[in-house]
Amino acid sequence: MSSEPINLKGCRVLLVEDSWHAAQAMQDLLEGWGMIVVGPVASAGEAKQYIGSNTPPVAIVDIRLKDGLAYDLIDVLNDKGVSVIIASGYADVPALEGKVATILQKPFPARELLATLRSVMARRHQTR
Repeated sequence: MSSEPINLKGCRVLLVEDSWHAAQAMQDLLEGWGMIVVGPVASAGEAKQYIGSNTPPVAIVDIRLKDGLAYDLIDVLNDKGVSVIIASGYADVPALEGKVATILQKPFPARELLATLRSVMARRHQTR
């Protein structure tokens, strides 16, 4: 196994965040790392429209969205094989064990998001 970090360039990521400022900041970071951002979208309903036949390998999802909590969306993403990273302001996010790759508590530094994305993508490559 190589010790080089996973290259995120060209990797598609679904961004589900209802705070415009947080969504724009994350989108700028993700695109700066060469990722292709699907969205951002502010609701679970909108996100489900994006995950039809062209499902991204990873999604960054806030728990509280414009149309309620994202638990149903997380189940749909899991069923489609999407690795879910939760980005939440909540200190405790119940009922997600085994359904998400990790939980990042807002605010988090860019380097933590980058390390998390690389780790998640490395795990996906290992399980292929």
